[in-house]
Amino acid sequence: MSRIRIVEGTTTIYTKGNHYMYSQGNITFNAGGFINETAESHSYGDPIEAPTFLLEDRIVYVNGHFYNKDGTFEGKINEPDFEGSVEDVYVCDGKSTHKNKNGDDFVTYNNAKILKENDINILHDKFINNSYLIWHEASLTGNKETALWIAHTVNNALNSKYKRGKNTFNELFKTGYSSVKESDKIKTIPITSNTENHCFARSAMISVLSGQNDPTSDSYFWDGLDLFTRSGELDHPKFKQYKSVTIIKNHLDLAIDFWSVDSNKAKVNKNAIINSIFSKEEYTLKNVTDGSILNENGVFSGARTNSQNNSAVHESLKSTGFKSGTMFWTTFKI
Repeated sequence: MSRIRIVEGTTTIYTKGNHYMYSQGNITFNAGGFINETAESHSYGDPIEAPTFLLEDRIVYVNGHFYNKDGTFEGKINEPDFEGSVEDVYVCDGKSTHKNKNGDDFVTYNNAKILKENDINILHDKFINNSYLIWHEASLTGNKETALWIAHTVNNALNSKYKRGKNTFNELFKTGYSSVKESDKIKTIPITSNTENHCFARSAMISVLSGQNDPTSDSYFWDGLDLFTRSGELDHPKFKQYKSVTIIKNHLDLAIDFWSVDSNKAKVNKNAIINSIFSKEEYTLKNVTDGSILNENGVFSGARTNSQNNSAVHESLKSTGFKSGTMFWTTFKI
């Protein structure tokens, strides 16, 4: 039967009978799992006299689900006499299979670390639900970068005034902040699926929970193909919610090029027609239905008259990036 060995720390010493096993030097061991009592002894670094102290507390025995940093599901542990819950989630650098002295296999999850949100272990059902919502919002045209930006954008909103009174990723996603329909908001990515886009979504969730840097330039929102395909020039809700909407040249060019490819558009809505106001061709300020638009030096700006005159509207939107079908936004005040 396969057993799993995971030892925590850069210097680890433990004893089994009269035999010591220890390490010395800058060696990174596996963290956050458990060790097989019958595993073969190993030593690392130059031999030294056995220390007079033991660090038994560095050896931990835990349950949980284990995922690679790339989002691949590696396995789970659910033993009644181990610490923690099988609902805990760990990120690792993959796993390794070894032989003990009896010829039996044991598996090591490499450099495993538990994932927390707000200093609380995130539950596996929340992790796979969050990952599903990231995957869904990235749309069928999304890639690894799209998923990563969506995950960090949600996290940015959670740490801002746009949090809608919520404190967790899952809570915010379940509000109107996400456009995913209600029946889909309870779905999850199963552990049996290691398809590319599912792994991208799980990896993006891991990035946030691991505290990695935000790549989005403080984005708080995003939009897909629908932004560009409303029949009225300023019909999209973003024009109603903000004083103005600005898309910088590089982001607009990327969006136009991307949605001009029929195979990209077909993944979302093959019959969609891009509104002519979104163009690489420049035009001077002109009035449209209930507002005005401008394309100056390749930068698009649009504003609704009602939004501009609404005393409750104080902020404007500016694009921060376009990633494989998704436009990302930050806010600013004029």
